[in-house]
Amino acid sequence: MNIREEYIKAGKIASEVRDSLRKDNLLGKRLLDVCKIVEERIKQKGAKPAFPCNICLNEIAAHYTPSPKDTTVIKEGDVVKIDIGVQVDGFIADTAITLGYNSNYDLLILATEKALKKALKVVRNEVKISDIGRAVESTALIYNFKPISNLSGHSIEQYIIHAGKSIPNVWVPSTQTLKKGEICAIEPFLTTKEGAGSVKDAEYGNIYALIARKRLKDKRLNDLIEILWENFKTLPFTPRWLLKYYDDYDEVSSLILQLFKSKVVRAYPILKEAKGGIVAQAEHTIALTEEGCIILTE
Repeated sequence: MNIREEYIKAGKIASEVRDSLRKDNLLGKRLLDVCKIVEERIKQKGAKPAFPCNICLNEIAAHYTPSPKDTTVIKEGDVVKIDIGVQVDGFIADTAITLGYNSNYDLLILATEKALKKALKVVRNEVKISDIGRAVESTALIYNFKPISNLSGHSIEQYIIHAGKSIPNVWVPSTQTLKKGEICAIEPFLTTKEGAGSVKDAEYGNIYALIARKRLKDKRLNDLIEILWENFKTLPFTPRWLLKYYDDYDEVSSLILQLFKSKVVRAYPILKEAKGGIVAQAEHTIALTEEGCIILTE
């Protein structure tokens, strides 16, 4: 099976950056600084972030990246999910880990990693997505945890992180399959038995993506649209990435809000466990083969 060299390079860099975080002591570090470290390590290795580094504490499951004004630090008791995307010419590798600074949740983190391994074992050409969901769900239940039912893995294409196929973390009545040659991210999210097993939208965060390249009446907005297209195409971005073009964070945030209202960009809401349960995440990007898969981010 021929896998594009860009996917292989992106996967290698993503895994190296992810694993470097296991060696770091992040206690006392600002979330902003951790994200900057992750994104800079990606660039130093010759690639670009495929999306802003997501760093989500405790009951926050996904889509959180800090603004330059965010002073939140990682402290004892936190469960920290770090989701990393790397792109080489738009070909993406997506991976995530959970770092625990609270021993009460060590088993939750372990169970999430076990669920990922179990899911990868059932992947093969023409595998039903329901079988992958069953593998995640059954592993979670063995450890007395709940999978997050409304978060899922996804197929990946050039410049498209979520390319159309969703790969559930619970069994679903579906005949949809994954096929040889497809690139997919498998990403179990688990929570405690006290949690709802689902997430809900919180406020909008700091992650956006360009969805239209239409001309508006305001030159400043048109200029920003071209900056977004030139730098990110359809991949997610965050306003702090644009400070080399704008002197003031509030200014660029205001312009992006106008683009959002004009339906030129979409905004990603922060996702929180519906009952406040602690959430853990693990993720690999894979290339499907006839008999299994190649883990690009191993």
